[in-house]
Amino acid sequence: MTANVEAAGTRARSGPGKFFDTLMGREQEPREFIPAPVPPTAAEAERAGKFAALPAKPKADRAPVAAPARPASVPARLPTWQETVVFGAGVGSAARKVAADAVNPRFVPSRPMPAPPAPPATVIVPPSPSSRRQTPPIVATRLQPTGKPAPRTQRFERLRTRINQTLAAYQRRPLNTAQHTPWEVMHGFIAFGIPTQIRVGGPGGDLVNAIGWSNMGGRCKGQVMLAASGDRLTAQKGIGVQGHSAQYLAILAQCRVAANSPISIQSKQFTVADLIAEEKLSCKAGTELTFALIALAHYLPTDAEWHSRDGVAWTLEKLVEEEIEQPIRGAPCGGTHRLFGLAYGCQRRLRATGALDGAYLRADKYVRDYQTFALTKLQNRDGSFSTEWFKYPADRDDDIDRKIQTTGHILEWLVGSLDQERLYEPRVVAATEFLVTALAREPSRDWKLGPLGHALHALTIYQERAWGTVLTGGIAAFNGPMKAAPAAAVATQPEGSSQRGKRR
Repeated sequence: MTANVEAAGTRARSGPGKFFDTLMGREQEPREFIPAPVPPTAAEAERAGKFAALPAKPKADRAPVAAPARPASVPARLPTWQETVVFGAGVGSAARKVAADAVNPRFVPSRPMPAPPAPPATVIVPPSPSSRRQTPPIVATRLQPTGKPAPRTQRFERLRTRINQTLAAYQRRPLNTAQHTPWEVMHGFIAFGIPTQIRVGGPGGDLVNAIGWSNMGGRCKGQVMLAASGDRLTAQKGIGVQGHSAQYLAILAQCRVAANSPISIQSKQFTVADLIAEEKLSCKAGTELTFALIALAHYLPTDAEWHSRDGVAWTLEKLVEEEIEQPIRGAPCGGTHRLFGLAYGCQRRLRATGALDGAYLRADKYVRDYQTFALTKLQNRDGSFSTEWFKYPADRDDDIDRKIQTTGHILEWLVGSLDQERLYEPRVVAATEFLVTALAREPSRDWKLGPLGHALHALTIYQERAWGTVLTGGIAAFNGPMKAAPAAAVATQPEGSSQRGKRR
């Protein structure tokens, strides 16, 4: 479906639109793909790794230059005899007190001033009392930035405020089970994680936990995400549910949902661990394994080994090898999810072992090459990224939905994979400013929920990495020094039979 949309968009510029652009002097989009990075060989990746590990070349030593001697400063006025006597008496008194305290066995040093109390780890902002309807509270967690924090400049402080305000505005716009499909609800909680709430039965319904509702077989627009067949737990695939294999589990992973979180389907009790086991069995060479890589790299130890349903032996490194050989262009959402998966697989490996080798080293170089490619070849003047993904530079300036779709996805991958210091480069900041400005300008717009979820997720990742603030459940995938992930939280299910009776 993505390929059809992109082809239609390209054809739209080949007729009257192309003539109009020529008449108005607009820059026309190229018809051919521009050269893009290719997967490196093992030797190329190894050379790049060795080059990156080399210490910086020291600057040539220079003979020290002696600074010109400064004449001693001459006081404007010598102290009087009386001033000298008073100063000497003060020094003597202080010295005698220090000596007396040193030999006094009962001396107790004065207590230092207490440090100011640390801010609470979790902050809950309740809805306004004057609100006419029940709105979900805003839940945020204060952590340390994932590395060097953002510079304390007016530009970054303004960006920080705008991100906070924009995320708060959208967090208070819950979806509902009558109008939104499981796929849409899933993209609602990728941005805000475990605290995400939805309304049961319609826009005025009671608020319940979105992940808990999905994990108990709650219906959304008449559909359910999960199904049970005997002892097997599966996530359904098709229109309105999963668009890709393992997509639901990958989003649970990105929300830091614990493997022991309960799942209740058709009166049968499961946990997320059962879904992990099912996705391990479903791995198949030559197929799309993007979301399986994200999910299994998150939940499994780095040295995990297993066999799929067809008897093939698998490891996480084999998943990485399979994904490297798959194309970026033409992949779902322009290939951004594939790049995100490769980056996240490398980061989990780096955290576990402290080094990258083999397929991980190749994947790391491949992702870094694409980072440079996106930032140097595909960014528009307003900070957005190409509306033709990684094909060539393009800017459908009259289609804000398309710009949010491509920029949100590309920025989500970039801020989740760039080294910490690169987050503050002008091009990355410009893309973040474009995204937050566009979303803040029209908070009531009927955005397409898939692109919106990934755009908001990009902002939550940037917020966590730059300032250490994260909406509980948000996940940041990042390169460089790894921080310990917060303890995974259990997604609780709504209580009471009244909630189950409202499924529709």
